[in-house]
Amino acid sequence: MIEARRLILPLAEALIPVPAQPQAGICSICHSSAGPGYSVCAGCHSAARISPPEILPVTLSVHGGLVHDHLWGYKESSNPKVRSRMALRLAALLALFIDHHAHCIGAWDSVTCVPSAQRVALEPVVKLVPSLAAHHQRLLQARTDSRRSLDPAQFTVKGSLQGRTVLLLDDTFTSGAKLFSAAASLRNSGATVAGPVVIGRHIQRSWPDSSELLTWLEKRPWDATRCARCAGEHRGETLF
Repeated sequence: MIEARRLILPLAEALIPVPAQPQAGICSICHSSAGPGYSVCAGCHSAARISPPEILPVTLSVHGGLVHDHLWGYKESSNPKVRSRMALRLAALLALFIDHHAHCIGAWDSVTCVPSAQRVALEPVVKLVPSLAAHHQRLLQARTDSRRSLDPAQFTVKGSLQGRTVLLLDDTFTSGAKLFSAAASLRNSGATVAGPVVIGRHIQRSWPDSSELLTWLEKRPWDATRCARCAGEHRGETLF
């Protein structure tokens, strides 16, 4: 625990608490801005036909910010030392979150990551977290790499999942299409989906509603013992 806290120190200033729900202007599914008077954002509303699960973000990830840089750099940097360093920090952050919020995530017996057609990007991070690595399996295979396609058929499931509970993990949540499709594919194969946990809920400061959300949240410190399900940030009936 102490080691994990030390490893995430370079990220500490950039970590942003995630708002709880229900509250006006906060999406009840992805915990980002939904707009004044709305309880679900447009992206999550469009996924209603496949019953999207409420996600559990570790932090908000501001476009162009330090967390965003890590979530890109751990898999895309041309420097292997940078990739390794960023992956270790993200693993420490994920380990700290999992340790504090097992009761919020729920029980599970298997762990899998949302894959792309080329790779399972988050796998090296998950393998650095002992509590997850021992249960990790590649249960999903992507048939295509369409990030905006909301379709469970874009994934195939490996093996029988009837009666199993799978903790679904991803690094970044933007539109939610891939994660929601992956969750639906697991459910269609008989699994119960726990979480899903994402390290960063991507947010654009240039969007007016998101800008106001960040102005509120950036005044509040991120706390490893609090998450959107157990003690998320709450401002009352109205947010904006």
